[in-house]
Amino acid sequence: METIPRVIFSQPIGYKIEELRKGNPEGKKAFSGARVSILYTGSLQETGTIFADFTGTPVELILGSGEILHAVEVGVAGIVGVADMLVGDRRKITVPPRMGYDKRGYGELVPPNACLIFEVELVDAWDEIPLWEPIDTAPRPKNGFTFEVLVNGLPDSKIAVSGRQVRIRYTGSLLKTGDVFDNKFSIKPRKYLVGSRTMCMGFSFGIHGMHVGEKRTITVPPIYGYGHLGKATVIPPHAWLVYKVELVDAESVGDVNF
Repeated sequence: METIPRVIFSQPIGYKIEELRKGNPEGKKAFSGARVSILYTGSLQETGTIFADFTGTPVELILGSGEILHAVEVGVAGIVGVADMLVGDRRKITVPPRMGYDKRGYGELVPPNACLIFEVELVDAWDEIPLWEPIDTAPRPKNGFTFEVLVNGLPDSKIAVSGRQVRIRYTGSLLKTGDVFDNKFSIKPRKYLVGSRTMCMGFSFGIHGMHVGEKRTITVPPIYGYGHLGKATVIPPHAWLVYKVELVDAESVGDVNF
């Protein structure tokens, strides 16, 4: 009979995967590209200090999307010689600095060159879901992303498309608490290049196809927002975001400034 816990994978650099509990051998399993629901904690190996605690409500993410550290994704999805996690499985994943946050650390939570411990339980798993689906030639992601048109724009006006510079007013808030983390609605419209990395991916998805004068509410899941890292002190990890956006103007073909 196998002993639990047991080491099922290790590397000389300090990366290690341990099995803490076995799930249902006939149950669903995780794999790269699958959408999964997990409970997990992240702590510092040296002190035991917990810097991430998601044991109350499961976190949904797509394995391989980069929403969580790659070393943790590998521990869940499996690698050569290590089986994928099954629903009900629980694993302990030791992540050395070079596979974690390395010299940069992570804000005030994780110091530079810290070895990390993640304990992960697989709650559920689903078949692979495409990140994109074409709707009216505009890319629209799935997995919780939605937008609602509040005010229709001018039907014959210019529209926001990837690579086009636009002027927008908007607010950004946390879905869970309603706290506003970014307010650009009452000031001079902001210039934004649709698709650029100055805003999160979900924001670009949400304004794609807007007509001048249109207003939308955009709901952005963590995978298209700021993922497991969050943003500074204003957006926590795994946060769902809500943007309210008005398209004030968009460049015409050939325009570079307006």
